[in-house]
Amino acid sequence: MTGYPYRTLFGWIAALALAWLGLSSPWSMAWNLLLAGVVVVSAIMAVLVATRRVRARKRGSQAVLEAIDRSLESLPGDTRRNTALVLTVGDGVPALVFGEALVRMTDTAIWVRVDEPNRLAHVADALKRWREGQGPDAITCLISADQVREPASLSAGLRRWRSAIGEASRAVGYSLPVCLAVYAEEAGGPPDDCPWFSVTGWDLPPADVLCAQLADQIAQYPLAAMPADRAARMRRAARLDALTRWSTGAVLPALRDDVRDGLRSGRPVRIAAFGVIATTGVPAPDSLFASFISQTTGLAAVAREGRRASYGLPDPLICGIALQPGRRALPHALAHAFAWLALAFCAAAAASAWQNRALVERVVQDMARYRAIGVERDAARVDALQALKQDRDELERYQRAGVPPRLGLGFYRGANLLAPLNALIATYQPPGPPPSTIELDSLSLFRSGSAVLNPGSNRVLIGALEMIKAHADKRVLVAGHTDAVGSAQANLKLSEARAASVRDWLADAAGLPPTHFAIQGYGDTRPKAPNDTDAGRAANRRVEITLVPDCRDDHRSNRAISGHPACSFQ
Repeated sequence: MTGYPYRTLFGWIAALALAWLGLSSPWSMAWNLLLAGVVVVSAIMAVLVATRRVRARKRGSQAVLEAIDRSLESLPGDTRRNTALVLTVGDGVPALVFGEALVRMTDTAIWVRVDEPNRLAHVADALKRWREGQGPDAITCLISADQVREPASLSAGLRRWRSAIGEASRAVGYSLPVCLAVYAEEAGGPPDDCPWFSVTGWDLPPADVLCAQLADQIAQYPLAAMPADRAARMRRAARLDALTRWSTGAVLPALRDDVRDGLRSGRPVRIAAFGVIATTGVPAPDSLFASFISQTTGLAAVAREGRRASYGLPDPLICGIALQPGRRALPHALAHAFAWLALAFCAAAAASAWQNRALVERVVQDMARYRAIGVERDAARVDALQALKQDRDELERYQRAGVPPRLGLGFYRGANLLAPLNALIATYQPPGPPPSTIELDSLSLFRSGSAVLNPGSNRVLIGALEMIKAHADKRVLVAGHTDAVGSAQANLKLSEARAASVRDWLADAAGLPPTHFAIQGYGDTRPKAPNDTDAGRAANRRVEITLVPDCRDDHRSNRAISGHPACSFQ
């Protein structure tokens, strides 16, 4: 694999996100489904964008690759890896160097021409794949000093190429070294070809140091000439020295620093080589370089006629550039995939820890709530007990079927809560059944034949009062009974009057409305014992206080339970 598998990585990231949402997410199902949809849509969009970039790269580099293959078809197969591969850029100058060709080969390097900044990254990435992971070795920027007429256009063009070089470096995965070659046309120079005057290195020195180093080289150039050619060489050397100073002041800052209005714009490229050369041609009197010479020397440039300029490739600038090593994309892709896996695991662990903490807090709070409820509030205790049983069932299910991933990963603490839960549930004891009836002796409450409570009879009624208060949700039936002495009609009225007296006292003492009570007089119709003995008649003279259920089984509907005396409450 020579290209970075962006689409595969996007699919891997989407799969990890969906797995996290399905197995570890602490959010609700609705949120998980919504986020899963966002993940799927984002992954599809990312794959589509990556596919468009692949197609754009193929379209932008197909002609270059075909031209390279045609140029190398007669050369050994390892030429592509053992020969320097240099991308050549610039505004208009590469066309003068290459003519109609896209690729040129010299003894030093394979030179590939790129005319448009937006194609540079595609071509660089395609060449890296073509060389099986070994990307381009350098980028050469060609500038003709006689073709630059406006400072704004020069700066704008250099910034465009600078941004394109940065994108190409990101595409291949390393910082591409840049060689800057500056040409100046001259007419009537020495008969021999001008050599390149250059400085190479990992990082070039500051502008003043660079000018001094090139000035030393240029100063030696006239001294190596015959006396007849020395004057022409000295004129060429002066022009080259001016070209060096102009380039370091007008060209290099836009590529190295690009500071405008006190702010740095973008990231500077790494200039690894800088060279100047004088080439046969016609100097332009209206160029920025001509204006610079006029300002520094006071001599105005004169328009001349001459032959068409001849530009050559800057082979000497490449000699100091090392070949790039092969860089396989697969190790980097695997490292990135593992990093995303580690991030997903950390997210799953964090979600598991958070959900385990919530589980423990919920169970502990349910246990504390149950303990805080008194035994007299049995209905509330039963509700709290149901919550405890639900917690226990959940923990037992995890114990039988296994802890789900959202609670696992070594953070599960529910097993330690199961034993305290079972012990607390076992402590619940339902309240005993309330006494259904309290029987009071009528002689302890009333005088013979009377329905008025005796003084001090409240001591006898205290037990009944406590029972009524403890079961305030129950209705109360007070029933009076007599012996068979006397007429049946008189006994019935007396038993009902005595029940009413007891009812009034209990209602007043308990603070309950009279409608909470029902009274019934039975007279001598329900004897407990035979009335022919004193003991039997004493047992039959009684008042019975009975707790009964509410006659309405649904408080929202007044539907009465038929067949019970308490349903006669008014």
